[in-house]
Formats: sequence, C-alpha cells, structure tokens
Amino acid sequence: MPIKNNKLCIFTGLPGTGKSALAEAVGRGLGIPVFAKDWLEAVLLCSKLVPAETEKQLGSIGYDLLTTLAERQLSLDQSVILDSVASTESIRNTWRDLGKKYKAERRVIECVCSNISVHRERLEQRQRNIPGWYELQWSDVEFVQSYFAPWDEERLILDSVNPVDQNILAALKYCQ
Repeated sequence: MPIKNNKLCIFTGLPGTGKSALAEAVGRGLGIPVFAKDWLEAVLLCSKLVPAETEKQLGSIGYDLLTTLAERQLSLDQSVILDSVASTESIRNTWRDLGKKYKAERRVIECVCSNISVHRERLEQRQRNIPGWYELQWSDVEFVQSYFAPWDEERLILDSVNPVDQNILAALKYCQ
C-alpha cells in the first residue's frame, strides 16, 4: 500500500499578487490539479446561475465549489491546489478542518507585492482571459484589502517583486 502523502496547497493573497501564475506553475511542476475560484465563478456568471449583481452570494458559492473539489481530491488520497484570495477566517478554518479530516499536509503560500506602484501596474496590464470574467480594477484590490484578515499561521510568503523563477522554485520546494 502506498504511503499517504497528499497535500492541500493554498495560494492566497490580494488580487494581482501573482497567486494564479505561481499556483499553475506549481501544479504543472508537481502534477497537482489547480482549482481557481475565479474560473468557477466565471462559469456561474456565464450560465446565469448566479446574477453578477449578487456578488456576495457568488463569492460564497465559489468557495463552496472550491471546498467540494478539494474534498473530492483529498478523499481520493490525492493532492490539490486552491487558488483564491481566501481573505476570511471562516474559509481558512474550513480548509484547515478539511486538511485535518483527510490527514493532508497543508501548505499555505501567501503572495504579496511590496511595491504598490508595481502591483497596480501589473493589475492594470494583466489579461487572464477567463471566459465570462472581468479584469479587476485597482479599486477592487483596495476593497478586498479592507477586509483581508492577516494570516496568523505558518506559511510561505512570496513577494512578486522578486524574480518569478525564484518564487516558483521556492513554492515548488515548499509544496513538495
């Protein structure tokens, strides 16, 4: 019987700090599926299952879907990467409990950008090409920042002003 070594890797941070790029690079490097909240919510908007004006409901449903996908992977003794802001204690606690339930090693990677000018410029220039999803504005980042709870647990913090290859290597090492 193989040794169980499944991981629940969470990429968190404000919009535009490089979470998705790092999560996808680690997913490719380690052969772990990546589930991103924005992609799930975009499907809900395109299908008109959740109207765009009910943003709070959309966010909650997006987190429920991410949690369900993570639980499915972990129940199969497989690792999973979650890509989302994860701004509240409630979702963090849910995922902490999920990791414990399946005895998964939990790895949290918080992405930051220590230079506000660089952060803003990157956000304004990015094109993620998620069908049905909108590109965020700087005002969206400021809004999320207003309720983003500080992390109070062990995690790897990666600053997107550092070279992307350096951050990818650090994330790969941390998630192995």
